[in-house]
Amino acid sequence: MANPVHRLNPLTQVFLVLAATIIGLFFGPIYWACFFLVALLVCALSGKVKGFLGVFLVGVLPMGLLMFVLQLFFSGDGRVLVDWWIFEATEGGLQNAIHFVSRLFTIATGVLLITQIADLQRFARDLEQRGVSPRATYVIQSTFLILPEMQKRAGTILDAQRARGIETDANLFVRAKAFLPAVAPLILSSLTGVEERAMSLEARGMTLSGPKTSLLHVEDSALDRALRVLAVLAVLAVIGWKVWLWTR
Repeated sequence: MANPVHRLNPLTQVFLVLAATIIGLFFGPIYWACFFLVALLVCALSGKVKGFLGVFLVGVLPMGLLMFVLQLFFSGDGRVLVDWWIFEATEGGLQNAIHFVSRLFTIATGVLLITQIADLQRFARDLEQRGVSPRATYVIQSTFLILPEMQKRAGTILDAQRARGIETDANLFVRAKAFLPAVAPLILSSLTGVEERAMSLEARGMTLSGPKTSLLHVEDSALDRALRVLAVLAVLAVIGWKVWLWTR
């Protein structure tokens, strides 16, 4: 049986994750914790838990901790909680840090979730079926693939250096010293990749006029349409509720 997450239209996946992320900006850390657990469950259904947690723990969590410390000691006022040397952590700073980091984690969770579960090829094809230019969808795909391709090329170059006996796995200084000679080949290979993409556009007939056909067809069921409408209504309802509270 097909994965229920993958059965959804890719645009529906984007709508649901975007709606959950926007709604999370109006709430605190409890919402983010629930959103994070749901994201873990969805990634588990898709077999993407390792990639999701890896990026979150390596990239998002350290940045969040740094922002928490900065907000704690350099923003807000009120009762002093910690007084150490020239630094003061106040009650207002703690509240600011919690709310800021929870919003940061909510946005990061949404971005990581959609990058893990969304099929870029199906998403681009769905946009084409809705009338978006094939050139525009190709640009979208290329943009999202630039970083993974550069990482793959960098890994290939470093493997070639190891094969030549160059040390690349020691301390940070040695790694930086080994990476510098790889910068030039990495840039040149990236420029070559741009030329290859231009040639692939010609090979795919992107510059030709007239209707395009594709072997891939993305279904858009009534459930998908209903979920997208519900996602938009949920966002509007939360925004309206917040505006009503602010204007009371």
